[in-house]
Parts: sequence; C-alpha cells; structure tokens
Amino acid sequence: MLKLYRHLLIPLLTWCLALTVQSQEIKFTAQVDRTTIATGEYVKYTVSLSNSRERFEAPSLGGLVVVQGPFDNSSFTIVNGRMSGSTSRTWVLTATAPGRYTIGPARVRIGNGTIETEAITIEVTKGAATHSDPNASQGQSRDPNLFTTITLSKSKAYVGEQIVATYMLYSRYNSLETTKSDMPKLDGFWAENVELGETNWDPQLSTVNGLQYRTATLKKQVLFPQRPGKLRIAPFVMECVVNRSFFNRGTEVSIRSNSVEVNVSALPSGAPAGFTGAVGELEMVVKADRTQVKVNEAIELTVTYSGKGNLKLMEAPALDLPADLESYDPKVTDRISLSGGGMTGSRSYQYLIIPRHEGDFPLEPITFSYFDTRSNSYRSITGAEMTIAVSPGDGSTATVQRPNRSDVQVLGKDIRYIRTGDLGLRQQGEHLFGSWPWLAGMSTPLLGFLLFLGWRRKREAQRHDVMGTRRKQADRTARKRLNEAELALKSSDRSAFYTALSRSLNGYIGDKFGLGPAQITTANLTERLAGHAGGEALADELMALIAACDMARYAPVEDRPRQQLYDEAAALIGRTEQLVRT
Repeated sequence: MLKLYRHLLIPLLTWCLALTVQSQEIKFTAQVDRTTIATGEYVKYTVSLSNSRERFEAPSLGGLVVVQGPFDNSSFTIVNGRMSGSTSRTWVLTATAPGRYTIGPARVRIGNGTIETEAITIEVTKGAATHSDPNASQGQSRDPNLFTTITLSKSKAYVGEQIVATYMLYSRYNSLETTKSDMPKLDGFWAENVELGETNWDPQLSTVNGLQYRTATLKKQVLFPQRPGKLRIAPFVMECVVNRSFFNRGTEVSIRSNSVEVNVSALPSGAPAGFTGAVGELEMVVKADRTQVKVNEAIELTVTYSGKGNLKLMEAPALDLPADLESYDPKVTDRISLSGGGMTGSRSYQYLIIPRHEGDFPLEPITFSYFDTRSNSYRSITGAEMTIAVSPGDGSTATVQRPNRSDVQVLGKDIRYIRTGDLGLRQQGEHLFGSWPWLAGMSTPLLGFLLFLGWRRKREAQRHDVMGTRRKQADRTARKRLNEAELALKSSDRSAFYTALSRSLNGYIGDKFGLGPAQITTANLTERLAGHAGGEALADELMALIAACDMARYAPVEDRPRQQLYDEAAALIGRTEQLVRT
C-alpha cells in the first residue's frame, strides 16, 4: 500500500511543479558585464531563460572570439510556496581588433511563438601596445582558432645578405593532425634549411591579441637573395584534421599562410678589385705551419674565412706564388652551422706548397674583399706578409736543376714512333668463310629468334596466370611499400607511416594467398598457413600487427614505437616468405 502511495505521489508532485512553473512569467534576457573593452580584454555574455525548459538558440557573436565557454547553469527556487526555475548560458568573449561589434539576439520557441533577446553592441578600443607579430594578427583575422604564418628576420636586404624565414603554426584546438603540407617554391633565393628535428609543440603558450595559442615551428630557412628587386615568397597551404578522437572522425580544415616580400637592393658600385660576391660580417686569417723548410719539404698554408654570412658561397683565394714554389689544389674544411640566427662558422682552404729550390721566397699578401652588412660598405682585409726560407735538402746540392712545371708543348709532327707489338697480321690462305667464327655468327640470329619465341610464350602464360603473378611479386611489392613507410618514418609523418605500413601488410597477405580485402581475416590466414610448422602463430602475429596499425591510424593511440612496428612488419614478411618456400 505504501508503495502504491509513493508511485502516485511522485507524478502528482511533478505535475504540480510543472503547473507552478508555467504559471510564472517567462523571462528571456541577455546581458554583458560591460559594453566597452580594449583589444585583448574579456567580456562576459550571459543568456538567461526563466520558468521554461525550452532550449534556446545561440546568438551570432558578430565577430567576437570565444575565449571560454559556453558554460550552462540551472537553478530552482521556492519562495512562499511558489516555485520558479531558470537556466543560463555564459560565454567569455574578446576582440582581436578595435571596432564596433554587435551580438545578435538569442531566440527561444515557446508554444507557437518565438521570444528573442535584445541585440547588444560592444565598443572595442585599441588596447595597450603589444609586441604581437603582425603576420600572426593577419592570420588570426582569417581564422582565430587555427592559422599559419611566414615571418622574415628582415624585409630589406642586399643581394647575398642572409635572411631567416620562419614558418609557424598557431592552434587553439586540443587535437590536430596534419594530412598535407605544400611549402612554397622559392624564386630568386638560394636557400639552406635549418635542422629542427621532429616537429613538436612549443612548451610555452603564445598570446596574440589576448588569445592564447599552442605554437609549433614547422620550418626555418636561411635565404640568400640572388637578384635585386622585390622578391615574393608565396603562401604555403596545409590541410589538417581537428578534434579527431576514437568516436569522432574530426573536421577537415584547410589553412593558408600569408605571403611575404623582400626589397632587395643591388650592391653599391665601386667594388674593390678581387671582390667575388662575399656578403656578411666576415674575417680572414692567413697562416703557415712553418716558414723555414728544406728543399722538397711541404708547407701547409691555410686561409680561413669566418663570421656570419654566405660562407658556403666563398671561393678559394688565388695564390700568387714564385715559380720555384709548387702548389696543389686546396683541401676545403667547413665548420658551418645553421640556426635561427642564420649561417655562421668558418671555411678553410688548406694549400700544400713544396719548394723545389733553395732560397728566400716572399709570398704576396692575400687580400680579401667583401661587403660588410654592418656598415653597408665594402671592406678589404689583407693578410700578413710571409717569407719562406728554403735550405738545401739532405743529400742534394743547391746547383741541382729541376725542370719547371709547365704545360707540354708539341715541338714537331714530322717523326712518328715506331709501332711495336702484335700487328694483328693474318696468315696467307686463311679465309673467314666456313670457319667457326663464321658459323657462330650465322647461327646466332636464328638462336636468338628461337629464344625470343620461348620467352614470349612464357610471358603470355604468366600474363594469363594473374594469381601466380601476384604471388610471385608479393614480396617485392611489400618491400616497395615498406620503403614508403620508412620515408614517412624518417620525416615523422604519422598518418603516412601507418597508412603505408597497413597497405604493405594487407597487400602482401592478399597477393601471397590470393585474398581480397574483405577476406583478410585470422581464420582465412590460419587456413592458408595451417600446412606449415608455426603457421598459426605467424598468422596471429600478422593480424595483431595489422590491428595495431589500424588502431593508430584511426585513433590517437600508439602502443609501441613506430620504429618497432616497422621492424616487426619487415621481420614478419621475411618469416612468411621463408615459411611458404619450405
């Protein structure tokens, strides 16, 4: 009986509560905590609905950016026996640029009618001076949640002066996967890529006009303009999938960066003699390992250029040596590094010089001219003067005359050398016709034609045996696809790696055992390998590895390192080949 009363009482109270709420006046309002803000500051916008349980439509935010929310809140109150309830939804908004923003009305359908709130206007003034990258602000205006930028270390440069280009990614999404990236082609630049390792998110968040972003440096390049004028770097395009999870396929987003331009000035006139195009902040050092030697003893003369600039374009200096000093092509030693600050380091040219006669030999000083980007003028550096003192060598005298190194000269053409050796003469009476070489030459075309017919018949048979051809080429095709997975592994392309690895395993099993995509199951594979020792265990390992690849492709889960997965795939394909052949 008590249970019967309880079952009757609960619906009755619910009905009374509904009548009480419906009897109250329905209120639908929108409000903000302030109507004037500066860029980067926040405004709280709240929509409230009283005495109704209907769901209301979110308003148009008029260009304002959501920083947080929406947050939902519900409450019920009882005053003097009268019950009322309300629901509210709150957004935290901001603006990235000054202006006048209008938040549109929110709407709710009550019965056969519609109620809407008043529109609210927010005045946004210019905020305090910030150091935001203008390229980032431009990208933010295109999409406040995801954008890319190209930033140059300088917008004006001379021909040959280095410029650092940085490609950045800004994201407010929790999950982001890159599916395609097309970097721009450079026209008018010589470029060197800075080694950054695997692309990862920066540990610190970046703030752009009041919004915080996760950032990643996609690429850095050191650029050297090769011609004067206005050089342009086109935008680069990326295709991404955002908010992908195990139960959500995510949303495809295509983003496009800004383009940048560089005003390149030609080097001024009046370049000194010997100028070869070096530009930067450079120094030169000339030194010899010794200046006192004996005849035929080697001397190492080293010319080192160091500093900041286009070091890889430095040319070897021209030595003006006395005729009694013999030199060889220099050995080039580079100690050059590339970083966010540009190209720095040194390049050395090491000459081997051998004196052929005794005496004192002064070396002409080496002069190096370059364009100094600090003073925007030409500068010349002259090395120290050197004198090589050569004494007689052991067991020789100073009167020994050695021929000078010179080009070979033709003195005459009237006398020829007497030909010696086998002249290839044939005995009299011997003929080619009827000999073994003649018979072999005549029969070779016929034999070749017969071999061609046999090869063609075998090829036609193979073309009709489709399954046999797939089975024979299964290992080669799988290795080719594994090479694609290895390239994706080295470039840290997660999606391409798992796609190539899965294609390699599924394609190999399908080709080797004549299975279609839908027939690649543990049962079918076990049946094909049942006649081989250890075949069932091998089938389980192959299917488990395919399942791990599929899980990593469609979910952000990796149960083991990618290199380990690659090694296991290669090993399993090799074991399968050996097992099937036995």
